[in-house]
Amino acid sequence: MKEYYAHTDFIKCPKFDAHHHYHSFNDLFVSKAKKANMRLLSINTNFEMMTIDKQFKISHYLHQRHPNTFDFIGTFDASEFASETFVDDAINCIKQNRAAGARGIKIWKNIGMTLKNEIGQYIMADHPVFAPIFTFMEKEKIPLLTHLGEPQNCWLPLDKMSTDSDRRYFSKNPDFHMYLHPEVPSYEQQIKARDHILEHYPELILVGAHLGSMEWSLEEVAKRLDRFPNFYIDISGRFNHILEHALRNRNQTFDFFETYQNRIIYGLDLSKSDRWGNLINAMDKFFPRAYMYILFKYACSAIKKQWLFFATDQPVKKGHADIAGLKLKKTTVDRIFYQNAIDIYCIKNAI
Repeated sequence: MKEYYAHTDFIKCPKFDAHHHYHSFNDLFVSKAKKANMRLLSINTNFEMMTIDKQFKISHYLHQRHPNTFDFIGTFDASEFASETFVDDAINCIKQNRAAGARGIKIWKNIGMTLKNEIGQYIMADHPVFAPIFTFMEKEKIPLLTHLGEPQNCWLPLDKMSTDSDRRYFSKNPDFHMYLHPEVPSYEQQIKARDHILEHYPELILVGAHLGSMEWSLEEVAKRLDRFPNFYIDISGRFNHILEHALRNRNQTFDFFETYQNRIIYGLDLSKSDRWGNLINAMDKFFPRAYMYILFKYACSAIKKQWLFFATDQPVKKGHADIAGLKLKKTTVDRIFYQNAIDIYCIKNAI
């Protein structure tokens, strides 16, 4: 067996986009993914773009229709934390999601960044109100996917941020640009609350989305992976940060991915949003199949670019720099781009 992949191996090797936001009953994208040896994990989120109920209905429908290609992570409504029935409602929601095939449950950055109690205190992820929920998930061996906090850049002015992608996101989403909201708990407090969950629930499988919101330092990520054997990360939406690390120290970046190859899950973090522009949004409304086809072509191109960076030494252009790919071993690439998601989210059926 070959030790390394060639450029031409992309289409035939198994791939798992394990952080995807699929907000449509149109399954053309899923069908295209299946033909490209790609599996999808759609992440339902407690945000305002679409109700939790509608996200669940879409995910359930597509999982039933494509059980070997489409999986999903469910969620519950954390904004109801003050309700007397919150814990029971949340656990019942989790049970409903699991019965429908959900591979885990997600909590989002509204915990710690927007939710406040009646006296104006922010509700952090380690607040006692969530304890019975995490205890239930730990007992039932249900993975918890967390997007807590934001990139460290979020607490900096736009001109001090390290990546253009963060500048674009926070310029368009000022509500979540914490530099503009100094009253919100700090970056350090967000990470500390997540670490408290890892400490208090050592049998709870916890996946930190987006490099665990520690994208600025692979050393900090490594410290958590060493300290908490129940902690895993996905790299969704943080490819530009990984390129920054490789640009500064390619050998250190290579060593990180080889060392922690069993703890890292690939994801693109693609969703429908305003970034696609008015023309694409109009196509989504009037020509949904054409929209899904364009979306798939974009996703496939982006995933291929990232796969090639990890699997080969083909250079990736970042600004004026050409960054050589990491050329990880084939077995490492397979773990990151496919097998880890299968194992961590306990998925038994394959493509």
